[in-house]
Amino acid sequence: MKLFDRLKQYPLRQNDDFIRRALSVAIPTILQQVITNMVNLLDSLMVGQLGEATITAVASASKYFLIAFFAAFGLANASGIYIAQFNGAGRSERVRQSYRFSLLSCLLVTLLFMLPAFFMPRKIGAFFTPDTAISDPIAAYMPLVAVAGLFQAYSVSTQTAMRCLGDTKSSLYISIVSVFSNGFFNYIFIFGHLGFPAMGVRGAALGTLFARIIESLCTYWASRSRRFCFQTRLRDLFHLPRELALTITRRALPLCINEIGYGSGMAMVFKFYGTRGSSVLAAMNIMGTTSDLFFVLTSGMAVATTVMVSHLLGADELEKGRANAYRMYKLNFFCSLLFALLLFASSFIFPGFYNVRQEVRDMAAFFIRIYALFYIVYSSNAQAYFILRAGGDMRHTLMMDSAYFWLVNIPVVGMIANFTDWSIFTIFLAGQLTDVLKWFVSTHILTRETWVRNLTNEMGDEG
Repeated sequence: MKLFDRLKQYPLRQNDDFIRRALSVAIPTILQQVITNMVNLLDSLMVGQLGEATITAVASASKYFLIAFFAAFGLANASGIYIAQFNGAGRSERVRQSYRFSLLSCLLVTLLFMLPAFFMPRKIGAFFTPDTAISDPIAAYMPLVAVAGLFQAYSVSTQTAMRCLGDTKSSLYISIVSVFSNGFFNYIFIFGHLGFPAMGVRGAALGTLFARIIESLCTYWASRSRRFCFQTRLRDLFHLPRELALTITRRALPLCINEIGYGSGMAMVFKFYGTRGSSVLAAMNIMGTTSDLFFVLTSGMAVATTVMVSHLLGADELEKGRANAYRMYKLNFFCSLLFALLLFASSFIFPGFYNVRQEVRDMAAFFIRIYALFYIVYSSNAQAYFILRAGGDMRHTLMMDSAYFWLVNIPVVGMIANFTDWSIFTIFLAGQLTDVLKWFVSTHILTRETWVRNLTNEMGDEG
């Protein structure tokens, strides 16, 4: 197979410097995500003490907000490709202009998703499940979290730019402050401590809002104090050459559509799983929060791939960029083995922490174990996606990610859920098996090497 030939051509052995540099970039991001997800787990456990209906309401709201986050994330990362490559080419003004595009587009797309969440949260909840027990909790939760999304959009665009310039430690420190703030505020607002009344699920939303405000303030301070080359004055925010805006949009639009498509696809699959009862959605939330602790590897590899591959491509060192891409793929594989084992072991521990029926705990444990068995497949597909994105090959990232999800995963899960009486366990397993076929698709696209190119050559001088 062509992929294995490529991997043999670029071995990891005798490349200690490469491994050291890649891990020095990846590990701070992984630690940041571990801290974030640990506190998210703590938040989930606190919300979990409020009962299954509240867990399902928060899980349903989170699936909706995930679409908005993915959209902003896609725009920020598409812009980040240009930030990284222009930085590699030493073109600082283009870096600033690319950042302005990232910030404005992230705020705009987030606003479009936040307005429905603010004004009609009950209808969003009804989309996921007909269970009316979640109506009041989701109405109390979504409007406040919708406001928090605007602060998060600023943080996502700015921290992505910082990471694309090789600074992963600042985001780590910001994350530490943010997630502990979230945990602290949730603790006092949900259960009523330090003189505050117990606000339940509304307290969870308020804690999220305060944490996002603190995160955005810390992000602003870090970006100013480090004097990054993307810094821009408020009066220059809309100074964006039309040529650059159109070029980034052409690259960003497929990636943004991809992220929206993937996020909405995840929400649709969540809805299909909900046909087997709201208890399934509660178990899915437990599984998702637990597995997120171990999928932090993909976040670290995404940033490392941008730094180790995009910078070289932008500097027109195409062969070195190609070599690093395949080495990153191999490094990701070996790291995935460890994370898969840890995820499997977690299935015997974390579900027991929730205040739910034993049936829901057992269901969540099964889902986690299946995820662990397929972890290497998921991770390999994600790494192929990061490599394609590093070279700006947005058309193929769209094809192998959200397009595949809607054309294969969703029809398979949807037809089984709606036209058979199969159990949720069979439905879930069938959905995961589609990722094996996706691995063959992703490796074929990867080895065509349409991503090995210098995007900065498409640009003229700074305007």
